[in-house]
Amino acid sequence: MRNHFYSMRIKALAMGAGFAAMLLLGCSPDEHQLLSTEDLVANTPASTKLRIEERIPDANLILIVSDTMRRDRMGVYGGPAQTRAFDSFAKQNILFEHAYTQSPWTKPSMATTFTSIYPSQHKVLDHPQPIRGRSGTTQSRPILECDVLNQKFTTMAEVLRESGFRTAAFVGNPWMVKPLGFSQGFQVYDDSFADFDVAGNVISDAGLQWLQDVGTGERFFLYLHYMDCHRPYAPVSISQLAERATQSQPEGRTLSRRAAEEIGWEVRIEGGQSLRDTAIRPSTQLIEMAYDGGVEQFDQALEAFLAGFADHPAYERTAILIISDHGEALYTRGYGNHGQGLYNDEAQIPFAARLPGVLSSENRIQQPVGLVDLLPSCCTYLGIECPETAFGESWLTTNSEPEKMNRRPTIVEGVGGKPSHRAIVQGAY
Repeated sequence: MRNHFYSMRIKALAMGAGFAAMLLLGCSPDEHQLLSTEDLVANTPASTKLRIEERIPDANLILIVSDTMRRDRMGVYGGPAQTRAFDSFAKQNILFEHAYTQSPWTKPSMATTFTSIYPSQHKVLDHPQPIRGRSGTTQSRPILECDVLNQKFTTMAEVLRESGFRTAAFVGNPWMVKPLGFSQGFQVYDDSFADFDVAGNVISDAGLQWLQDVGTGERFFLYLHYMDCHRPYAPVSISQLAERATQSQPEGRTLSRRAAEEIGWEVRIEGGQSLRDTAIRPSTQLIEMAYDGGVEQFDQALEAFLAGFADHPAYERTAILIISDHGEALYTRGYGNHGQGLYNDEAQIPFAARLPGVLSSENRIQQPVGLVDLLPSCCTYLGIECPETAFGESWLTTNSEPEKMNRRPTIVEGVGGKPSHRAIVQGAY
């Protein structure tokens, strides 16, 4: 009954998108037409699921989340950042070409990742940030239901712990701390270093230290949440700024006065200054350079973790998933940060996976996947039952199951302050 209701709801959403908007992709200027749900499905290439060829006994799971890591900045996706560790990992294993978050900011995105329930259903859509009153004083409002992941939802950590896994998390994001409900199911949930400016090597070291205490034969689930790509971006040298400033602004990327002021504050310089303290004119190239520095800092922390774990006795039977919770706007469309839009800048994410026992004829997987699908897929891989409350679909199948085709649309929602806004991705549209 639940799956039937969900299918009807998805179809209704897709019909609303098809009939309410003029979809022009794939059409010449003289061929504008409204697309029905049938048109959307017909124009979606069918994708086969990845098949588990060999079930790994006592398999483990490591989930690595690089907060705010935008897909098109990564080297393996054709981006300019130097991401040697991620690129190497992706080329040796599996890379998903079309992976999407279900929300462009952390709390609803990670709530969906852990529960396989959409933001509009779990309703983790806000956070108790300080409120500035008219007098200029700052006060914090009480924590509300929309701030907290409710205990009535079954999380990935709870499912795995009940199946005999040791569970641990080392979390850098301040919006993922224990009082906000994300520690459900974790025996160890260390948020002691949660800070927007925490360096990735702190997370890597904590994870590797915990792994040393995992006994031979023990199954485990380890979740690491890095903050290197998040604002405040990594400081850059004044010489880097001066060199990059000589490049011309891309056509159509004129900055508003407000955007220029924001970039002046956000681009930090080694030694404690910022771009506003110089005579260099703000530009999107400069904010991209600062952002890429954080991406590369995460990549170095990732390299250290993977190298440190490679000698662990459990390495050969451990699945490793490397994702982001969302992307970053980077003033591509006139605004920065994230959580405000449903464009690919914020909605499309990098996703690479090491899945021992899963074979694929192609290294780069074209099948669209969402973070809502992560819990069902992990349950399929680990050979445990997925909660009935999960709304996602596993992108893995076993030898005993028939081949299936996935033509389901991908939905992105949970925009900050705009809970009714949605994007629907269906094939080329």
